[in-house]
Formats: sequence, structure tokens, C-alpha cells
Amino acid sequence: MELYYDKNLTIPAEKSNEYLIDYYYKYRDEALIYTVQKERFNGLFTLEAKFYSKDENEGRNYTNVLYMPKVRIVSNINLRLGERADPTVSTFNIIGMPETVGD
Repeated sequence: MELYYDKNLTIPAEKSNEYLIDYYYKYRDEALIYTVQKERFNGLFTLEAKFYSKDENEGRNYTNVLYMPKVRIVSNINLRLGERADPTVSTFNIIGMPETVGD
């Protein structure tokens, strides 16, 4: 791999330096939607999610963490990707499996 200082690829960069490279990809459309079929998820997964809520009494905002150690995905998942698109996942359905709890 060769590094250059300019977009015309005429001034090569020195090989002894360390570089941080930031790049962008220009999408043709505003967003792409991928559908992952439920048949692809034929195992058990761990679900960890973060959501925000507001206290009804004091009006404080709280960060909540939801952790489910065993879930089965039972619907398709639609992923929306794009440069200006919000990186969100549409609604999908799961079944939570109980964990064995010792006495």
C-alpha cells in the first residue's frame, strides 16, 4: 500500500512516520436497506441494549441498560445504512429464554 500527501497521487508520504487515515465513502442513494432473513438466526443470542428514560417525579434523565442472556430472533431484521441515514434498526421480534437459576 502506498500513501500520498495529495489527491493527485504525486507526492509520496514518508514511510517512517505514523499516519491516522480518515476516509469517507460516497453513497449513490441516500440510504440502503438490507433485510436479514430470520432463517439466518437459527441459534441463541445475547441482547444488550441501552435506552433513556425520564423520571416522572424529579424530571431527571436516566440511562438504562437491558441485558437478556438468551434470546431467539423470530422475525426479519431490516438495517438502514447510508451517509445521511440514521443508523437505526427497525422493529424485530425476539423470544427471551429463562436462565437456569440455582436454589
